[in-house]
Amino acid sequence: MPGEDAFLVFDSLTAKQHEALGLASSHLTSKQIALALGVAPVTIDKRIEAVRARLDHISRADLLRLYHQWKNASDADETYDQVIGNPTILSMGAPPLPLMQAQPADEQLAFEDSVVFDARASWERNPVWLRPELKPSDLGVSGKLAFMLGGALAIMMIAVLCMAFVDALMSILDG
Repeated sequence: MPGEDAFLVFDSLTAKQHEALGLASSHLTSKQIALALGVAPVTIDKRIEAVRARLDHISRADLLRLYHQWKNASDADETYDQVIGNPTILSMGAPPLPLMQAQPADEQLAFEDSVVFDARASWERNPVWLRPELKPSDLGVSGKLAFMLGGALAIMMIAVLCMAFVDALMSILDG
């Protein structure tokens, strides 16, 4: 859809769509906009997607480029139509973003929506079969060998039981 038609669509947008597009065209992400406006990022995405749908699903980058051009053109028109001493030509602009502070080096901060990953091996995360103070790395060569032999013996016992079960089924079927 050419820019002229897009400008007509921009004239008919809601205030919230203008707000989302204005901040997005200032190179802010949906998360940053949502934080500034106090809404969920998915809300911002829905507002922008509604405009994209009206413009034949053009890319987000093209939408924001066209919106920025439209905004600059409409701001220029308003400026030329106003008296320079009139204080109404000053707009509030985008809402201020919260100040970013450096994270203290000795402190770990977690976001509310973040997931904590544990990089330890699965057997080191509170295993049920080991005492809490005993780790697999604490076992010597003989302990590790005994553990492996015990596992192999358990697998062989399961295999023998399965073969006995199959043999019993075959004898019932032949019966």
